[in-house]
Amino acid sequence: MALQLGFQGLRGVSFLVPKKWFRITWICQRKRAISRSVLCGLMLFSLGLVSLFTGQIAADLEWSQIRGRWETKRVGYSFPVNIWKSEFANIYYGCSERSPHSSVHESGSNGYLLIATSGGLNQQRTGITDAVVVARILNATLVVPQLDHHSFWKDDSEFENIFDIDWFISSLSKDVTIVKRIPDKIMRSMEKPPYTMRPPRKSTPEYYLDQVLPILLRRRAVQLTKFDYRLTNNLDDELQKLRCRVNYHALKFTEPIQLLGQKLVKRMRTMSSRYIAIHLRFEPDMLAFSGCYYGGGEKERHELREIRKRWTTLPDLSAEEEQSRGKCPLTPHEVGLMLRALGFVNKTYIYVASGEIYGGEETLQPLKDLFPNFYTKEMLAREDLKPFLPFSSQLAAIDYIICDESDVFATNNNGNMAKILAGHRRYIGYKRTIRPNAKKLTSLFKVRNQMAWKVFSRKVKLAQRGFMGEPDEMRPGRGDFHEFPSSCICQNPDLIEIGGTLVKPQPTETI
Repeated sequence: MALQLGFQGLRGVSFLVPKKWFRITWICQRKRAISRSVLCGLMLFSLGLVSLFTGQIAADLEWSQIRGRWETKRVGYSFPVNIWKSEFANIYYGCSERSPHSSVHESGSNGYLLIATSGGLNQQRTGITDAVVVARILNATLVVPQLDHHSFWKDDSEFENIFDIDWFISSLSKDVTIVKRIPDKIMRSMEKPPYTMRPPRKSTPEYYLDQVLPILLRRRAVQLTKFDYRLTNNLDDELQKLRCRVNYHALKFTEPIQLLGQKLVKRMRTMSSRYIAIHLRFEPDMLAFSGCYYGGGEKERHELREIRKRWTTLPDLSAEEEQSRGKCPLTPHEVGLMLRALGFVNKTYIYVASGEIYGGEETLQPLKDLFPNFYTKEMLAREDLKPFLPFSSQLAAIDYIICDESDVFATNNNGNMAKILAGHRRYIGYKRTIRPNAKKLTSLFKVRNQMAWKVFSRKVKLAQRGFMGEPDEMRPGRGDFHEFPSSCICQNPDLIEIGGTLVKPQPTETI
């Protein structure tokens, strides 16, 4: 039986077995002596071990062949990484077209859905995107979302000051009916004002159908407040594609913002054919919220502790533990070291999108030393920026455009802007997007002076595998959808790219 089992474990592998091994069974059946029976048993046991061992070797061989074929189908780090562009960028494209059977419900609207967003520009962007999807789920008429005027950013901009409102309404007309306001006639006919509620974070479609729809049908209007990340990450593909149509097509910036953003991109391109955009979240409030410490002594601890008191519900955190877990934003100097170690040279042009940097010029100087061709929107725009200065969200929109148009986008954090931009750059063909592996990099930075630069560079490159914006870094359906919009990214089945050349793949054996 051991001999038979050994051969059943093989696939495509043949073994020759001497004839005398088959005689063992015959001898054992003929001999009656106890001593010979024991000897035969031992021999059979030994033969079983041999068969099992050879079967395991064959199974390992077969698995390595399967894995090898699978690896050739994967895209990512099979070839040396081009730090400026993914070798597989031209294989992928955004595919968020609606299904031919998907259209506005013909049965009429169930009522009006009002949305109050929350946070800064990109946090509100996620809320607007999900608001359209929730309106679709509820078969509701969406009133153009109201932006947050009371957050830390203190921006009084309305929706139409940042986004092209008419384009937003018309481009989504086949998905959801959107109006600028509830008609006065309807408002006067309502017995009560719109019902206000706040859904739990990451609520499912079932929650909205079970908890919100009955109120909407009864009151004719419902307002959902603090609407950011109030819809689950996991939806069916049709709703995920609607998310992409909203985020990547319907939310178009106003003409003044778009024109200035493109003008600054052109100024960067005039100086260099390619550039890196770095989104630095190193503002005092960001550091205070993170609970991290950056070596500024008691002065830093006191200042950040006082800012942190704004959030009464935040738990006490250990700065050392947060850093070891990779939860602390990299400093500007650390971002510069990471980029230089990856292979970007001193003369590379960089654009830095940031708010008020904690520590000011002293904190930024090490990054400028590493990359002297250092620019911000204030440096590029000069007088052109004046009309936008009172509005933080409009300034953030200008940063968004310049970062999105960059050849390489890098960040020191995993905040809302970093996620939204990473998602869009994947959608338009996996433009190089570098997210720091903070957990591994932090430990490297601590011992940087104890190793040669070549060794440090090699270790940084190893640490950043899987964090360079390649197609295989996240399995479809995993991760935050706004960052990894896998349902909206298609692969050209007829092409693969090798060494920068698109070729037709060779047929492989079916497994």
